[in-house]
Amino acid sequence: MQLIPCFLMLAALTCVLPNSARADENSLAAQRQRFLRAEQALNQNRDADYFSLSSTLKGYPLYPYLQYLWLKNHLDADQDIKQFLVDYATSRYAPGLRQRWLLHLGKKQQWQTLLSHYQGSDDPELQCYAGLAQLESGQSAEAFNQARSLWLSGKSQPNNCDALFDVYKASPYFNKDLINQRFQAALNRDNQNLASELTRLFSGAETNLASIWLKLHRQPESVNTGSAWREYTEQAGELLAHAIDRWLETDVDAALATWDRLKIQVPIAPLTAAFIEKRLAVALALKHDSRAYDRLSQLESRDESAREWRVRAALHTQNWADVATAIAGLNDEEKSREKWQYWQARGFAETGQGAAASALFQQLAKNRSFYGFLAAGKLMQAIELVDRPLVVSSEDLDGLKNRPDFLVFSELLAIDRMPEAKRQWWYAVAKLDSHLLPVAAKLAQQANCPALAIATIAKASHWDDVNLRFPLAYVEQIQNNATTLQLDPALILGLVRQESAFDELADSPAGAKGLMQVMPNTGRQIASELRESWGNDSNLFKPELNVKYGAFYFKKLLRQFNGHVVLATAAYNAGANKIKRWLPERQKLPADIWIETIPYKETRGYVASVLMYSLIYQQRLQRNSLKIEELLREVMPG
Repeated sequence: MQLIPCFLMLAALTCVLPNSARADENSLAAQRQRFLRAEQALNQNRDADYFSLSSTLKGYPLYPYLQYLWLKNHLDADQDIKQFLVDYATSRYAPGLRQRWLLHLGKKQQWQTLLSHYQGSDDPELQCYAGLAQLESGQSAEAFNQARSLWLSGKSQPNNCDALFDVYKASPYFNKDLINQRFQAALNRDNQNLASELTRLFSGAETNLASIWLKLHRQPESVNTGSAWREYTEQAGELLAHAIDRWLETDVDAALATWDRLKIQVPIAPLTAAFIEKRLAVALALKHDSRAYDRLSQLESRDESAREWRVRAALHTQNWADVATAIAGLNDEEKSREKWQYWQARGFAETGQGAAASALFQQLAKNRSFYGFLAAGKLMQAIELVDRPLVVSSEDLDGLKNRPDFLVFSELLAIDRMPEAKRQWWYAVAKLDSHLLPVAAKLAQQANCPALAIATIAKASHWDDVNLRFPLAYVEQIQNNATTLQLDPALILGLVRQESAFDELADSPAGAKGLMQVMPNTGRQIASELRESWGNDSNLFKPELNVKYGAFYFKKLLRQFNGHVVLATAAYNAGANKIKRWLPERQKLPADIWIETIPYKETRGYVASVLMYSLIYQQRLQRNSLKIEELLREVMPG
């Protein structure tokens, strides 16, 4: 099935409108063309043409967007901006224009106008301008509250905050303890530049203490060789704890040995000691150290993370008595989760309690989930999809489609502005009552916007419409590449569903792009291997190319890990080098245990989701080539 993009689907729907609606549609089509000409005039600074065209578009859904585009480049047009903020207060563009305008007013030091239109902000630059405006208007208490919050954030603030901070530091509201609090906040954020700058604000012995803090932060191993930190008796425990907390990130063994030796030599607050003990115990579990279980068991108090890693530490050694003890140590809510019920059932099976294991597996196998599918595999049963399609009335769909916010969305799609349309969609959806979220999801599905449909129905917490949540989108490209590379198409669909949820324009903060979230460096390397011209990074937003390169890369990982789907899937997320480090050292591990004990939470969830999605897509494609027992081959030592 070939997916028709959202905007083409809308155009197709236009073509089948009844005759009575054709006049309106032609009028709308004409408005779209005038909008595009007005936008072009705006971009070319042809203001006369822009005003002439825009004056005919006041009833068009994208008129506020057009006005916003002009006003954001004409921030001195105060009266026009004020009128826009009144006329289109509920539009998506009002908050953005207000912020741009207020920043402009701050730079111009137009304090009274700024303050009269300021409505709060999470932008530090604007917050500081507001604080300066408050000082100018005599609202000192409000200004210093603003300054205090920014001061204690531990972040380096914009340059315009310096003037606000200077007045704050000279006020009765400021004291030396605030310098130390900001210094500690900066270290907690690993903002070493800010912490270093702040040392200049200390005096006498405080300067030396701050320098020692900073040195231990940068060179935590120096806690072993230096003694200056011990001279500060009141702070010695915190200094030691800070150094150990930093050190264990690079050398757990050395940090642990040093902590055990020095923790009895200096006074340490009980909460601080408990925090470091937990950090060290979990760090041992993350590196699959044999000491982890005992260390976690010795903790005086265990939070959820420590309790769960105690179970995982026992699983990694396959000590089923310890697994049972660790599961018994979970709280009632944790014990009720599918994950730990599955491992309890596995423990029953491994210790000869077959009836108890079978009963738990039977209960879990009814669920459409990773652990439900694992349980079905243990029982040699087919997985259950539990498909309950949403039923939404045409009246509800029409009513939502014709709301102003959704008309804007439709027009953005019609002129092929998908990134802007996505932003409009989420603005519109955020304003909906919860009972309308399923309607919105079906609306996105009908427009063939699978990524929006998937995310919207998740927001509604409705999990059982399988066709909506697991669409067969881009399936032609996927099957073609699967055939070429001798891959199962269900695996590629599972990867796409997890990586981008079928958003061909997905662009991660790390730079991964497109349906299979291919990194540009990886794309360039693959292009070279295939002897294809690369062009530019934006080519990865083309579904055909992205699926081709993503599937090619996954096939390479499968070859690298001897066809082991679990390892290749983990490597697709975390990188092959990390997977090699996570392989067992001595004895082979069942694949479900290896997955459960992956050190990275993200990768654990990623592998579980891809396997689950792949099995779902196998049923959707009416195939049966993927077998749970084959997917979960044992993981051999590296």
